Amino acid sequence: MGMLDQSTKLAIAQAVTSTGDTASTNIYDNGSAHAADNSMTGENLWINAVVNTAITSGGSATVQAVLQDSADGSTFADVLAGPAVAYASAPVGTALLQVQPPVGMRRYFRIAWRIGTAALTAGKFDAYVSNTIQ
Repeated sequence: MGMLDQSTKLAIAQAVTSTGDTASTNIYDNGSAHAADNSMTGENLWINAVVNTAITSGGSATVQAVLQDSADGSTFADVLAGPAVAYASAPVGTALLQVQPPVGMRRYFRIAWRIGTAALTAGKFDAYVSNTIQ
């Protein structure tokens, strides 16, 4: 993993159990109100969302990482989503989403952890921006 600045950590060992969307602990601010063509920097950056701790469920839960953006930092919309993965098929280290920031993203972005079908009884997730993928 490349060097991580505190501002590039969207979630570190974030516990998520409820069905529906749970927003990442932190929001990334591109720092520009004019982010219509914002690719963050000239570097080859990646948004990574990864299983940190074993996931369990009393049912047939699915997990999905969804990249969301916002113009104001409070109203977010889906930009793109990784596949919905059965919890049993997502061991520690599984990348739920690895993508370069799409051109045209608005000023703020976060990851939403989308849990479907059944709640999780355990599981933690990481999300961060880095200059490498695992």
